[in-house]
Amino acid sequence: MHTETQSKEALLTAEELADYLKCSRTYAYRLLSLGEIPLLKLGKLRRVRRQDAERYVEEKVVAGHGT
Repeated sequence: MHTETQSKEALLTAEELADYLKCSRTYAYRLLSLGEIPLLKLGKLRRVRRQDAERYVEEKVVAGHGT
């Protein structure tokens, strides 16, 4: 069963997404507006599932050169 803390950690705000990605808030908003990372709409709130942010990072990992 999920606790309230786990639920809060599972959904990120754009600001938290920027912190997670180590990028500017503006760039995080750009990724969301371009659909690079899926966005949940909860009324007027916009949230990102942590697993979607993690998937985005995994997709952007570049394999080492010469492999």
